[in-house]
Amino acid sequence: MSFKNIFRIVVMLLFAAFVVQNAEVVEIRFLVWSTYASRALVLICVFVLGLLAGWLPALFKGKRECPEDKEINS
Repeated sequence: MSFKNIFRIVVMLLFAAFVVQNAEVVEIRFLVWSTYASRALVLICVFVLGLLAGWLPALFKGKRECPEDKEINS
């Protein structure tokens, strides 16, 4: 198992412990909208949105190919 995988597992375990310890219900307010939800659910949603926000640009960057790259590789 590589260091990167071990690091990922440790981070996920620490995040899971943090979420479990913060399970009380909190009020979520956004502009004029308001609702109640478990803080654990909110934390998980924000974490997943953060992962997507970091992963999607990297995914699209890999799919883009500049015309200059084609000329250099030819």
